[in-house]
Amino acid sequence: MKKTVLAHTLSLVFATGALVMGDALAQSNAAGNIYGRVDAPAGTTILLTNTDTGLKRTLTPGADGQYTATAMPIGHYKVELQKDGQTVGTVETDVLVGRGVEASFANGTQSVQVTGRRVHLDFSSADNGATFNAKQLDSLPIAQNLAAIIQLAPNTTRADPRYAAGASMGGGGASENAYYVNGFPVTNPLTQLGSSDLPFGAIAQTQILTGGFGAEFGRSVGGVVNVTTRSGTNDWEVGAQFSIEPNSLRAKQRDVYYAHTGDPANVDTDGKLYALNHLNTDTTRKYGAYVGGPIIQDKLFMFVAVEQTKQDTGKVGQTSDSVTSVDNGWVTDKNTTTRYLGKFDWNISDNHRLEWTTIGDKPVTDETLSGFDYSTLSRVAGSGATAHYESIAGQTPTVGARTNILKYTGNLTDNLTISALYGKSRTNHVSALGGYDPTMPQITVTSTGSAPGITYNSNQPFTGSIAATNSTDEVTSQRFDLNYQYGKHTIKAGVDNNKLSSFNAGESTAGGVQWYYDHTTTPNSPITLNGYSTTVASGGGLGTQGYYVSKRIFNDLTSAFSDQSAQYVEDSWQVNKDVTLIFGLRDEQYKNKNGLGQTFLKMDNQLNPRFQMVWNALGDSSLKVFGSAGRYSIQIPTHVAVRGASVSTLTRQYFTYTGVDANGVPTGLTAITPVTSSDNEYGQAKLYQTVAAQNLKPSYQDEATIGFEKAWSQDLNFGVKATYRKLQSTIDDYCDQRPFDTWAAEHGVDTSNWGGFMCASINPGRTNDFLVDFSGTGKNLTKVSLTAAEMGLSDAKRTYAALDFFAEHPMRNGWYGRINYTLSRSRGNTEGQTLSSVAQTDVGATETWDHREIMENSDGLLPNDRTHQIKAFGVYEFNQQFSVGGNLLIASGQPETCLGNYPADLQASDPGFPDYGSSYHYCGVNGANVVAQQGSAGRLPWDVRLDLDFVYKPEQVKGLSFKIDVFNVFNKQTLQQIDQTYNTTSGSISPTYGTAGAFVGYTAPRSAKFTVEYNHKF
Repeated sequence: MKKTVLAHTLSLVFATGALVMGDALAQSNAAGNIYGRVDAPAGTTILLTNTDTGLKRTLTPGADGQYTATAMPIGHYKVELQKDGQTVGTVETDVLVGRGVEASFANGTQSVQVTGRRVHLDFSSADNGATFNAKQLDSLPIAQNLAAIIQLAPNTTRADPRYAAGASMGGGGASENAYYVNGFPVTNPLTQLGSSDLPFGAIAQTQILTGGFGAEFGRSVGGVVNVTTRSGTNDWEVGAQFSIEPNSLRAKQRDVYYAHTGDPANVDTDGKLYALNHLNTDTTRKYGAYVGGPIIQDKLFMFVAVEQTKQDTGKVGQTSDSVTSVDNGWVTDKNTTTRYLGKFDWNISDNHRLEWTTIGDKPVTDETLSGFDYSTLSRVAGSGATAHYESIAGQTPTVGARTNILKYTGNLTDNLTISALYGKSRTNHVSALGGYDPTMPQITVTSTGSAPGITYNSNQPFTGSIAATNSTDEVTSQRFDLNYQYGKHTIKAGVDNNKLSSFNAGESTAGGVQWYYDHTTTPNSPITLNGYSTTVASGGGLGTQGYYVSKRIFNDLTSAFSDQSAQYVEDSWQVNKDVTLIFGLRDEQYKNKNGLGQTFLKMDNQLNPRFQMVWNALGDSSLKVFGSAGRYSIQIPTHVAVRGASVSTLTRQYFTYTGVDANGVPTGLTAITPVTSSDNEYGQAKLYQTVAAQNLKPSYQDEATIGFEKAWSQDLNFGVKATYRKLQSTIDDYCDQRPFDTWAAEHGVDTSNWGGFMCASINPGRTNDFLVDFSGTGKNLTKVSLTAAEMGLSDAKRTYAALDFFAEHPMRNGWYGRINYTLSRSRGNTEGQTLSSVAQTDVGATETWDHREIMENSDGLLPNDRTHQIKAFGVYEFNQQFSVGGNLLIASGQPETCLGNYPADLQASDPGFPDYGSSYHYCGVNGANVVAQQGSAGRLPWDVRLDLDFVYKPEQVKGLSFKIDVFNVFNKQTLQQIDQTYNTTSGSISPTYGTAGAFVGYTAPRSAKFTVEYNHKF
C-alpha cells in the first residue's frame, strides 16, 4: 500500500512537470544488453537473432523467469520465446550501445512490443547522459564531429575556445573526460584534450555519459564519450556523399575592437580596431563514400568508409599592434583531413565473434604567410613563408591518429561471456617550416612599447612557440572483461592496461629568442619585473623615458611516458522484479615517466566504490526511480613530464636600450635585472625523485545522483535528475621556494650548494613530503615535510550541483523532439587540470597552485559555470520526401575574473615573492590593487544559437537526398572569450583587458552547407 501511494505521488509530481532531461542509460560498454522476464518459464528458452547478421544466441530463463543477454552487438533483434520447439511469443527490439532493452513475456506471449522508438525505459542501470544513433545524428543540423555530438547532451558546455579540443562535462575540466571507439581509448594521450575522430558516416551510435557510470569506466571526473562504429550486414549497401559550405553564403565575421579601459595610458587604443576579421574567407568541401556487406553470408562481414574534408581559408593572422603584420599578417591555409574506417566482423560461431577495426584520422595544414597592412586594411606581399603541419594542436583542424583494434567476444556458457581487446594507435606530428631561420629572433612590441622615432622591424615570420619538426604519440591498450549470470546476480569484472608514449614532445621559442618591448609611465619608480625589483630609468638610454625590453627564452622539448592500469568488479542484483541494486568497485593505478624513462610520479590503489539503485516504481515499466553514488578518479596527463620532470628553460632578462638594428634586435643594451626565471627553469636537469611529493594521494571526486523518468504515453517521456559532485583531492604543481628556505633555516641545513627549488606535483591543502637535493650532489636527498599551512595553501575546492529536466516525444507520427533544461552551479578555487582564464596548456601543471598568493581570493564561480542551459532539437517529416530539423541552444554566459598584479605593498614586504605578473585576484593600477574575487567580474552575454536543416528525398530516385544546413540562423556572433588579465608589467591597465579574443572571441558567423547523398541497399 505504501509503495502504491508513493508511486502514484511520484507520477502526479511528474504530471505537473513541464520539462524533462537526459535518459538513464544501461551498462556502459561497446555493446548492449537484452533482458526480461517470462511469467511461465518452465520448459522455455529465449532465442535472440540479430536480423542484420543472423547471429543467434539461446538462453534459458531462471526459475524466477528472469533472463539477461549481455555483450550483445548493437543492432536490430528478434526475441523469440520458445516452448517444445515452437515459437510462442515474439518481440523485436534495437540494442543500443551501453543500454539495456527489455523484452518480457506474460503467460507465454509478449507483454510489450519494444521497438527502437525507446518508449520503454531501461531498468538495468542508473547511468545518465544520452545516446544518439546514426539516423538521429543524420537528421539534425550539427557539425559532423564528436565535439558537436557531445554538446547535444545535458550537463555539457564548450571548453574555452583557445583550447585546441575538449569539452566541460558535469562541471569538469576540458582534459578530464575519457573517449572510446569500439572499446579502445582514443583520448589525446599527451594532454587529454579531446580525441582522434573517425568518418562521421561510420558512427553507428554515440553514448555520452555525464555521471553515474559504472565501474567498468574510469579515468574521468568529467564524462565519457563511447562510440560504436557501423558494421557490415547480410545485405550489401553502398553510399556516397558530397557537401560544400561556401564562403559566399558565410556571414562576415565580427571585427574586434579594444575595450574601453579608461586608463590614460591607453588613449591610443581604447575603442580602436584590434583585430580585423570581416575579410576572412572560408570554403569547406567534404567527400565521403562507404561500402558494406557479407563476405560470407551469416559469417564474415565488412564495412569500409572513407571521408576527406578540404577547407580553404584566408584570414588576418595578426592584431593591429603587431610589428610583424606587414610580413606575416595574412594567413592562407589549405586544410585537408582524411579519415577512414574499416570494420571486419567474423562470427566464428553463434557463440564466438572476432572483430577488427582500423581507423585513420590525418589532419594536414599547408600554410602560406603573406602581409597585411592595418594602415590601409589591405593585403601586401609579406614574407611568403610556408609551413606544413600534420596533427599539430592549434595549427591543424584537429589532432588525429592511426588506430587498429582486435576484439574477441565469447559466450562460453549461457551464463558466462568474456571479451578480450588489444589495440594500438599512433599519431605522427609534423611541423615543417619553410624559410624558417632558427637564429632570427622574434620581435614583439606592446601597444605602448614603441619609442618615438624607432622603427621595429621583424624578419622572423613565425611567432610564439613552435613544435619539434617531428614527434610521435603512441598508445597500446589491452583489456579483458567477463559477464557472469548467477541467479539474481549479474557479475561483471575486468582489467585493462594502457601504455602511453610521447616522443619529442613540447615546444620552443620560434627563432630561439623573443625580444619583447614594453613601457612604463613611471620610469623613476621601482617596478617588479619577473620577481626582481628595479628602476627602469636607472639603465639610462630610452629607459629614462620608460622604454625597456626583455629577452625571453622558452624550451621544453623532451619525451614523456605513462603506464595506466585498472581492475573492476560489479554486481547487479535483481532484488525482485522491480528493484535492482548495483555494487561496484574500481581500482586504478598509473605512473608517469620522464624522457629517460624514470618514474617520477606513481599512484597505486585508487579505490573507487560505485553504487546504483533502480526501482520500477509502478511495476509496469512506466516510472523509473534511480540513484547513484560513487567515487571517480583521474590520472595526471603524460604532458606533465614535459616541463615538470624534464629539462626546461623559461627565462627573462630586462634591459634598457638606445636603438634597434635592421632585424629589430635592440642595441645599446644595459641590463636592469639579471637573468630571471619565476619557476627556476634555467635549463638544468631535474632529479626525478624531487619533482613530485612522495606521499601523493589520488585526484578524485565524489558524486551522487537521484532522478525519475516517466513514460507517460507512447508520445511522451519526461523526467528530472539531480547531480552533486565534489572534488575531494587534486594534483597540480607547486613552485614556491620560500617554505623550503624557511625549513632549511629552522633545521640548520646548509643550502650553499643547492640549485634551488623548481616545481613539484603536490596535493594542495595536505601535508606533502618532498625530497630535496640540498647538498647539490644528486645523492643523499633530504626529506622535507611541509604542512598545508607552511605552504600557504587551502584545500582544493570544486563543487558542481545541477538539476536536469527533460521532455521527449519519440519518433512517432512523423516527428521527434527533445528539450533539456539544466539549472547548475559550479564554484570553488580550482577549475581542475586546466586554467581557462589564461588558457594555459600545461594541463595538470597550471599556475593555479604555484604559490600561496595565486590562491588568495580564488574561491568563487568557475569558468565552466552556466547557470541556465536549454538544449532543444528534433525533426519533423512533412511526408516521405520532405523534412526539417532544428537544434537550439540558449545558455547563460561564462563568469569572468579580473586577474591583476599583486599589491605593491604586499610585494615589498616579501623580498622572495615569485612575481607572476597579472595573475592574482587583485585589480587596480600602479600597484594599488584591491581584492577581485574569482568569478566576480561579471558574465559574458547569453549564448543563443539556432541551427536548421531542410531535407528533400525525391521519390523518383530511392536513396537520393538533398540537404541544406543553416548554422547560426540569426547570425548571433556571441562573445565567448575575453582577456581577463588586468595589468601591464608597469601596473597600468592592460589595453586588451576586457577585449574579445582576437580571432576566437566570438562564436562563428552564420553559414550554410549543401549536401547531396546517395545510399543504396541491395
